[in-house]
Amino acid sequence: MPTGNQEYIRDMNRSLVLEAIINHAPLSRADLSKMLHLTKATISNIVQELIDRALVLELGSGDAPMGRKPILLTFNHRCGHVISVDFGVQRISIMTSDPLGCGCEVHEYPSQSDQTLTDHLIALLRETIRALPKTPYGVLGISVGIYGVVCDDTVLFTPYYDLKYSNLRTLLEEALHVPVIVENEANLSVIGEASFRQRHKNMIFLNIHEGVGMGILVNGQLYKGQNGYAGEFGHTILFPDGRPCPCGNKGCLEQYISETAILKEYAHGHGRTAASIDEFLYAYSQEDPAAQKALQDFIHYTAISLNNVLNTFNPDIIVINSSFTNDIPGLLEQITASVQNRLRWYLHVVPSQLQDVSVHLGGVCMCTTRFLGIRELHLS
Repeated sequence: MPTGNQEYIRDMNRSLVLEAIINHAPLSRADLSKMLHLTKATISNIVQELIDRALVLELGSGDAPMGRKPILLTFNHRCGHVISVDFGVQRISIMTSDPLGCGCEVHEYPSQSDQTLTDHLIALLRETIRALPKTPYGVLGISVGIYGVVCDDTVLFTPYYDLKYSNLRTLLEEALHVPVIVENEANLSVIGEASFRQRHKNMIFLNIHEGVGMGILVNGQLYKGQNGYAGEFGHTILFPDGRPCPCGNKGCLEQYISETAILKEYAHGHGRTAASIDEFLYAYSQEDPAAQKALQDFIHYTAISLNNVLNTFNPDIIVINSSFTNDIPGLLEQITASVQNRLRWYLHVVPSQLQDVSVHLGGVCMCTTRFLGIRELHLS
């Protein structure tokens, strides 16, 4: 057999062993041999290599009914750090964690500063990296969730801040000397929800914030379309010639169900131009008419959106992340009850369990799988 083929097979087996240890630890060498149908000699050689590389640790002896007790193995979650950025319109949220999303720390900063957006982000990341304790591999990767269209790590369209046509990955990698992933925030969210909470292969994640993003998982794989525009659900048109949108069209969905749109409608009901989410939620709890009217519109238009998603994708599950559905009890049930569709009985809608950290944890998953060369993470 040619040497190249042998190296490929060994690399593939190494990835399988590491993935099994991460997702099913603690495991013994014998467990790995049975699970992966590899010889004990092959498993022993690979495990020793992973131990030498500080990626796997021996925990100690496990239980055995008789004979020699097996040595249990686990992933060395202290081998390095992952940094994940939720690059929001109003704020930049930076999370540090180990490669499995544990030991998380989150810090938030205003998006606006005297610097350009990219220089501001680089400065924040340098500060974050300096504060991290030393590990064998340092920072394994940095993920950046962008509120806009991203293709091949290049930002193509950002309606609410100026990052368009920037090769953000190259800028960050040259400045920080760390591998960087730049991805749409809803795409990261669906990966995070699938890896840490939901175990469905066909899933839609609706992220309703300043705009409306949609992450699409098909057969366990992220679907982004030809140029990264798949999932720009907020820019599907609800009303032809309706409200103007920064994308250039009129009547886009996010001009009717986004957090920005609902808060603006509520504020207008009181003769004002702006309102905070906390103010709105309190007003709704006090049965304020303007808040109730704005939320009824949210229910109505979101139900229409779910109807369209159901007919287009017919997914196993739809996950919604919104300040409204997260904080108002029973709201999701009102929305699903408003869906008028013969497929309604197949509609499985749940709130996001990760909420504000879904973008971060999706980034952790993508950085870790890329660094380790594995396919999937199933974490808790």
